[in-house]
Amino acid sequence: MAGTIRVLHVDDDPDFTELTATFLERENDRLSVTSATDTREGMRRLDEYHVDCIVSDYDMPGQTGIDFLDSVREEYTELPFILFTGKGSEEVAADAISAGATDYIQKEVGTGQYTVLANRITNSVEQHRARRHSERANRRRRQTLTRITDGFVEMDADLTVTDVNEQTVELTGLSREQLLGINYRADIAADDDNPSIEGYEQVIESGEPQTVEALSDINEGRWIEERIFPSGDRDGVYVYFQDITERKERERKLQTQTRKLQGILDSVQAALWMRDTESRFILANQNYRDLFDIDSDIDLAGVDVAELFDQEIVDRLRETDQRVLSHGEPIKVEEEIETAYGTRVYLARITPLFDDDGEVFATAGAAVDITERKERERTLTALHTAAQKIEKSEDEQTVYKTLVETAENVLQFDLVAVDVERDGYLVQEVWRFNTEGAGCLEKTSLDSDDTFAARAYNRQETITVDDLREADTKTADDDYRSALTVPIGRFGTLQAASSEVGAFDEYDREFAELLVEHARVKLDQLAMASDCRA
Repeated sequence: MAGTIRVLHVDDDPDFTELTATFLERENDRLSVTSATDTREGMRRLDEYHVDCIVSDYDMPGQTGIDFLDSVREEYTELPFILFTGKGSEEVAADAISAGATDYIQKEVGTGQYTVLANRITNSVEQHRARRHSERANRRRRQTLTRITDGFVEMDADLTVTDVNEQTVELTGLSREQLLGINYRADIAADDDNPSIEGYEQVIESGEPQTVEALSDINEGRWIEERIFPSGDRDGVYVYFQDITERKERERKLQTQTRKLQGILDSVQAALWMRDTESRFILANQNYRDLFDIDSDIDLAGVDVAELFDQEIVDRLRETDQRVLSHGEPIKVEEEIETAYGTRVYLARITPLFDDDGEVFATAGAAVDITERKERERTLTALHTAAQKIEKSEDEQTVYKTLVETAENVLQFDLVAVDVERDGYLVQEVWRFNTEGAGCLEKTSLDSDDTFAARAYNRQETITVDDLREADTKTADDDYRSALTVPIGRFGTLQAASSEVGAFDEYDREFAELLVEHARVKLDQLAMASDCRA
């Protein structure tokens, strides 16, 4: 039966073991008791059968219950072990606990002792199983976080570090053991006026994500960018961070070398330009021309911005130029620009240029395409919101629906389905197909290895296929060209398909695995809660 607890009872009195088995199984029908009349037989039974808990007498011929416990612990370090003995003394109890016994119960007269013993067995096993579930969940979570290229830190409301990923260890140079339990405010921050701490506290208070750029409090001279999110109950923060020292250094060098922009080659990746105090071009490189679709044959020297752009863009360019000219300081502008390749997001740094008399004679600008970075940030934010919704789910169906909705709306997968494991089959539970008439496999046997869903589930690994027509498995629809399948632990799979070849890249896989891991942890919690109620 589901939730069966297998008990090995070792006692040299066969009548007592038979009586104990009868009363324990009567007290709790989840208990299934196997008996042994000496410790050698007990060890054989332990090697032959799966056992969830051992109940042992103390005073037995040849070997005491504590000697037996020592033998058990050599191979089964955490298996619940209860000493159930008529030889009662504080010394025996202390020796048992010191040797690693889970509990100690003294035999008494009457049947009430079996009620106590049954409860102790059940509680010990459930606590042991819960610990194992939690350890496995944390291990899988850490494995998922290891795949993320950013560092990840989880802190509670007091800003004490409760979890980190391997990237954090590499980026900080500190071991996991050194980081866990450290308090950011007391042990890391250099002073009270700390931008990171201000960001953490504001996110906890407001519940709104923030991004902070600041010098590292751990690695002197290094810059980091932190994307800070509130935890599920706003009792802490999740921080994704990356080292941006190289980017900051590039910005610094750009500022000190603005007088040399004339000699920068068109092969530079950034869009570069220089305008005088009247917003007339002095120069612009090829990337700038490409960005605004300006013909390479046009000589831009002396051309006013009004001759090239519509009024909305002209007003925006003049306004930014005047801000730099009036303040004499660089500014950064982030904006969306319609290009020949669609809408792109650019980060521009516009710097004043000074002549020998200290007067501003021009502005110089450099813009880099940060579209992918912004999309990644938006996706991470949306996935965090979805993870919070999953954490609050009260049933499996809500978790599955959130998975599919997020995969469709956030990850923008065209064809999405969640298949749930039932009796050796993957059964389609929730799906979204943007393509009319798309085919699907409503039921897939796990005994067969001819579908990617069965393979991913059986192997518990993500499978990405760039071209299904070159694969050796069958598909539900010949129009499907690429696919991504992620196992949801023991519960099923999340599948996505596309009519385009190579539609799923490494970020699709990374984000899908992160989303599915949140779902799997929640499903484990719901399953455990259901088992406890049962």
